[in-house]
Amino acid sequence: MNIVKEFDLAVKQAETNATEGAYLAGGREYDAYMTNAEWEAFRNEMSPSARAEYGAGGGDELSEKNGRPPKMASYGSSSRMIHRLSKHKKEFHYEKKLSTTVGGTANLDGFYESDGRYVFVEAKCHEPYSAKKTAVSKSYRELYEFINAQMPDALRIEMMPGKCGRYLNVEFFVGNEKTEHFDLKQMICHLLGIATGMLKGELTPKQTDFIYLLYDPTDLPLSGAAKEEIEKIYAKTCDECNAVDFSSLLRVMFAFLKKQKYPDSLSDDEIDTIVGRFTFILASQEFYPILLQ
Repeated sequence: MNIVKEFDLAVKQAETNATEGAYLAGGREYDAYMTNAEWEAFRNEMSPSARAEYGAGGGDELSEKNGRPPKMASYGSSSRMIHRLSKHKKEFHYEKKLSTTVGGTANLDGFYESDGRYVFVEAKCHEPYSAKKTAVSKSYRELYEFINAQMPDALRIEMMPGKCGRYLNVEFFVGNEKTEHFDLKQMICHLLGIATGMLKGELTPKQTDFIYLLYDPTDLPLSGAAKEEIEKIYAKTCDECNAVDFSSLLRVMFAFLKKQKYPDSLSDDEIDTIVGRFTFILASQEFYPILLQ
């Protein structure tokens, strides 16, 4: 049983009430995707700025590649989901890039700024139902050791040398529970990006809301073993997400970055104020539009 495809087909049926139709690419039919005509209509309805941002993003969402459909044409695509739910919001941006300082760039699915508020969004649709990558650059070792020292009872990161010593294989434990579905490695990168932006003055300290948009599969037309497994993984993902103290983790990001890279940036009192105005919200596709108002 491929539960990712079961999930995608259930989203297709829930949205369109259709069980037929497929994207044709490379001489094959992809029935968990929009049809070619539906994809062209979807893409043409995107604003020029949204097309440009997705085109410049790291995910290569809009183009066929290696004889496969565009990623965003999948009914289980998180990019497709966030665009559908956010396109009404003027000045909403996609594929927001933030330097992590430690290594690489944090790519956030959505970003919105008003005079008094930042909104950062990470979207997950069918991602929790496939295996997570556990490899990370060795450049993160010092940060992970710092997190372990600062949050000994709340969060533990175990690190093992990867193949040829070129990277680390990591496992995350919140309390005594191993995190299996929620992507905590990615969230640490996102928090690093926000803290770096604040410390470098690229982001102005203000109310900062991080929305974790996770598709709720409860009402999908699933049955049998697929329904049981998908709902089990969804519930576990929510539990793992809700178990993390993200405000405390953000504070640790600030402490590490200030100590290592930005000693003359924000004061401790300013950082305390920023962390105090930070919220993390887990939201379903039904709740998310309310938060975006």
